[in-house]
Amino acid sequence: MSRSTINDLALARETQLLFNYTEGFRPIGDKLNRWRGTIEVNTDSGKQAINIEIFIPLKFPEYPPRIFVLDSNIHHPNLETDGNVLLRITHEWDPEVHVYQVVQALQELFKKVPPMIKSHPRQKSKEKQATVQTKESTTTPKQREVESLQAKITEIQTKIKKKDQELGRIQAEVGKKSNEKVTTIENLEVLLPKDKKKREQLLLQAEKVAISDLLSTLDGKFKDGEINPVDFAKLYRRFSKDLYIAQKKLEEIS
Repeated sequence: MSRSTINDLALARETQLLFNYTEGFRPIGDKLNRWRGTIEVNTDSGKQAINIEIFIPLKFPEYPPRIFVLDSNIHHPNLETDGNVLLRITHEWDPEVHVYQVVQALQELFKKVPPMIKSHPRQKSKEKQATVQTKESTTTPKQREVESLQAKITEIQTKIKKKDQELGRIQAEVGKKSNEKVTTIENLEVLLPKDKKKREQLLLQAEKVAISDLLSTLDGKFKDGEINPVDFAKLYRRFSKDLYIAQKKLEEIS
């Protein structure tokens, strides 16, 4: 499956969830990776509707979405000068997290620490600038590059481990369902007619029902976010093929 297809599946899923769990957020034009909306929060000047923009990167869900406050007169310790919001949920990103949950985290942050409204636009404080300059002056470009690579390697290793665990769990569940399917069909043997053609028809019908149940279970787990788009596509394709073969066999002997 291509990168663009995986991203399309993820965006489609996130679109549905954003519509379901947030209010007032809509995609910008036909771009599902950019959304705008407002959230109402209490500020030092009373209730205020703050304009928000969400950007979902191409490599989502491997990389987190970014949220920007578009109003330049809104000030908050977690706001950068360009409006980018610094959130723990995106800093410690988990690919299982959905975009609407990031919006909820922003609302919770503003509830705990209300933003302030000021007449002048956001600016970096001298103290923050000095901290950044000091940090940059104590590390060489080569050291920063090595640190960045080490962090990336650790991140990739963690993701691989999580994906392996997730795939193992899914395969175990699917295997259990497959065993149930075989047991069900074997149990039918004592009830089947002696006529060979009718026996085959009933067995194939039972197999179709069992596979349909598997597909339904798989679809439910995908909708609940328990299966990522790549694994879902692989398993769905596999069982859809089994269902197609059973249907063709049934048509041939009917």
